[in-house]
Amino acid sequence: MARENLWMGRRKPSNARPGGARPTRSGRAARATEPPLIQGDLFPRMGNDGRDIGLIIEVRRSTRRKKTIEAYRNGEKVIVSIPARMSQREANQVVDEMVKKILHDESTPTNTQLFERAQHLNKKYLDGKAVPVSVEWSSRMSRIWGACTIEDKTIRISDRLRDAPQYALDYLLIHELIHILIPGHGADFRALLERYPQLDRAEGYFEGRTHRPSGDFDQLFDE
Repeated sequence: MARENLWMGRRKPSNARPGGARPTRSGRAARATEPPLIQGDLFPRMGNDGRDIGLIIEVRRSTRRKKTIEAYRNGEKVIVSIPARMSQREANQVVDEMVKKILHDESTPTNTQLFERAQHLNKKYLDGKAVPVSVEWSSRMSRIWGACTIEDKTIRISDRLRDAPQYALDYLLIHELIHILIPGHGADFRALLERYPQLDRAEGYFEGRTHRPSGDFDQLFDE
């Protein structure tokens, strides 16, 4: 589908001009060359941690679009295509949401990266003894955060944790890795888990995210 790089102001119908005069060629050319809105207008330059994310947001209005919205990354730009008739207020909200989604998706580890992270943590804290066959996100885990199937050494992590801080995700990966070596949550399991230096902080994070009437903390991690 062809894309148009149109100005963000509202179009005025030609018959709205005084005397019903048609816009001049120079007037049409001026609007056609109107630069697209950039990041400072619709999306802050700063990321959540206050650093400059170095993005330019280019908004393209298209008369061919009626309801659909498209956003994608192109180098240092995020290009958002919206219907030409969309109001400025709606455009501001839509562009902000789309850019945030793209940045969030880019910051979320893929299954491959999750597996590589687990391998790194295994070597660092478990002497390389807990070798998983696979480590993947799961959308089916609504009651627990993670699980390890000991028989085939596969680990699944709830995709509800895609926005979790790294220290919390690392803790969960280590927790499940240990189950490749130790099935239960006894003293041997705890001794290995306590090798992780941010243990207390991570457990505090999960306790804060979990609302349950009763039950042991460890029950939230394993099937």
